[in-house]
Amino acid sequence: MKPKYLGKHNSLSRHSSLDRISRKDSRKDFNEFESFGLDIWNAYEFSYLLNGKPKIAVLEISIPSNSKYTIESKSMKLFLNSFFNKNYANQSEVINIISKRISKTCNSEVKIVSKSSFKTFDRDNFSNKSGLIVYKGFRSICPVTSQPDWGNIYIYSSTNTLNKKEIYNFLFSLRNHGGFHEHCVEKIFLYIKKTFSVDHIEICGRFLRRGGIDINPIRSSQKKLFFANFREFNQ
Repeated sequence: MKPKYLGKHNSLSRHSSLDRISRKDSRKDFNEFESFGLDIWNAYEFSYLLNGKPKIAVLEISIPSNSKYTIESKSMKLFLNSFFNKNYANQSEVINIISKRISKTCNSEVKIVSKSSFKTFDRDNFSNKSGLIVYKGFRSICPVTSQPDWGNIYIYSSTNTLNKKEIYNFLFSLRNHGGFHEHCVEKIFLYIKKTFSVDHIEICGRFLRRGGIDINPIRSSQKKLFFANFREFNQ
């Protein structure tokens, strides 16, 4: 993908466009398995004017994994930053504008809420704790900037058939893999589905923020998701 904004001077006060990326390009093998999920974007540096006074907010943007398109991250940052000097009567008006724009770009209904706090990861929420695998220090490479992306990978299975050593070795092998967060999580999902006999599998990638936004994909073999929008200390 040729970068349109990355590494270039941009006027944040004027820029308001969103660039979309087709999911189809990286899903030639992934679509052979039915999957569900979300891409949860947490935007920590969002600001606007509320009746002429500066207001800050942390936005949780949930994009369905079955959307035809997702958003190029730099254009998302510029789009959200373009609100910093615009005046609104209330926060609902702002969120409604953002939701409509992102939904139209993704060709899917996108949900946005303002966050006041985050829960931490809790193993007690999982009935089959032996089916839970946590891999911290996951590393991949951004295909646009060639810079490293860091995160934690959470894997939950309804059975105990997963071989942790094999999975750790596979995750380690991706340290120089060039792929967006969403593609990395889908690659892990595909590997486990093809390698192990599992009834249900769910993968959650909690990636470190870049430019004030972290992107956290969840892919599951069932509609009901176990993982929610939590935070670890190193995020």
